Amino acid sequence: MRMWRRRQSRPRIAGFTAARVSRAGVLLLLSTLVLTIAATAARAEDDPFPRPRVLQPAIAFWRDIFAKYSEHQVVVHDDWYLGKVYEVLDFRSWVEDGQPLTMPQINEKKRQVEEAEARVRDILLRLDANGGSADGLGPDEHKVAKMFADVDGDDKFRLAADRIRTQAGLRERFALGIARQRPYLARMERIFGEEGMPPQLARLPLIESCFDVNAYSKVGAAGVWQFMPSTGRQYMMVNDAVDERKDPLRATRAAARHLMADYDALGEWPLAITAYNHGRGGVARGTDEVSSVDIGDVVMGYRGKAFGFASRNFYAEFLAALDVSSRADELFGDLPRMPSVEGEEVELPHPMGIHQAASLAGVGREDLIVANPALLSSVTDGRAYMPRGYRLRIPSGGDAVQVANAEPPPRVERVEVASRKATRRVSTLASAKSRRGVATASAAPSGRPGAAAKKSSAVVVHRVKPGQTLGGIARQYGTTVEAIRDHNKVGKSVQSGQRLRIPS
Repeated sequence: MRMWRRRQSRPRIAGFTAARVSRAGVLLLLSTLVLTIAATAARAEDDPFPRPRVLQPAIAFWRDIFAKYSEHQVVVHDDWYLGKVYEVLDFRSWVEDGQPLTMPQINEKKRQVEEAEARVRDILLRLDANGGSADGLGPDEHKVAKMFADVDGDDKFRLAADRIRTQAGLRERFALGIARQRPYLARMERIFGEEGMPPQLARLPLIESCFDVNAYSKVGAAGVWQFMPSTGRQYMMVNDAVDERKDPLRATRAAARHLMADYDALGEWPLAITAYNHGRGGVARGTDEVSSVDIGDVVMGYRGKAFGFASRNFYAEFLAALDVSSRADELFGDLPRMPSVEGEEVELPHPMGIHQAASLAGVGREDLIVANPALLSSVTDGRAYMPRGYRLRIPSGGDAVQVANAEPPPRVERVEVASRKATRRVSTLASAKSRRGVATASAAPSGRPGAAAKKSSAVVVHRVKPGQTLGGIARQYGTTVEAIRDHNKVGKSVQSGQRLRIPS
């Protein structure tokens, strides 16, 4: 098994000279040195995720966001020094029996949050105007001045006035994410182990999506690992019928390989984790800019334009997620039990509809759909086939052998018919010649192939099967929807059992 690499720090022993160290002292020194190196190596191997001192406030902040603060609480804080929390707005009393806020309540909540931001900004600007001192000011100013006592700079309050940020709590959502992941966690950790990687990386989806299988971002990222389509296609099947980004286990294997590539390029797990959010090239530029591979140096020193709040905090959020998930029962109590995908996988030998697959496997259609979250609605609704090569997961008790040995659909008969386009062209030509007084019979003299004959071509007579669409049929025969419509009187959809002439 490939073990993950980590640069090991070397212990320094100073203050000794040859004249001052006895033989026994030398032996003791060497023994201590060996033990120290061994202990350092063990720590580096056992804990590939260091916690730099400069990140401790951010880690603590995210622990509170994930486990302490409700979604109906809003934390007003400094977006650079996350440990500096100005106040917490509490709207939990507005919520009754789990009902969502009404529109008037949402508007009032927004107003109060904006009012709190303005209030904090005024405090910071008053401190700045007072030369950075709280002398002669009120208790709020004294509280904030004490909060920033460890920050240098005459303009620290003016700068802080531009860094005010609000963050809603995630306690409910994070607890649900842990519950959703639990049925998958052991298998996800095993996947990382098989790839020679730390199993703790399996907690990253809690940061990416709170383990929401159906999560879609506004930029097109999907699934618990939030793969973009272009990146997902490098590792998984992503097309009009199947999107394996939505399958937690398939996406985990893809994420493991992607993270390993980041690690191989950057050499440190904190950097590889940050690259999952910010990109490998961006993190590499950051290490070059700060001349360090220490994640603390990168987070505090890199000033790349795209290296914003989310990227700076991604690793700290990961460490906080490790802490919270390890104490989930203590922090959240009894969590709901969630189902997971189970079953034997079989590679489809040819395109297959969901109804046929369920029938062959001897399982219910809905059970088959639940076991295969990668199947898109076009397949689950019966409008498209699962593609050849897709690894279909058969629920427990199903017959995977029947699916694997299924016969392909019968070949359709090929016949020769005249092209409707050619016939239409001949009719148009004949009408034009008639208007000019030319005999239409001359368009195709006996014994010579006329225009229609020249344009005749081979077509396939295809009987539409349940769930098929014009687009799917066109792809099956290597033609276009327009060509099929031109040869048949059809609109945007077709019916099961309908016969279509498909140009070859």
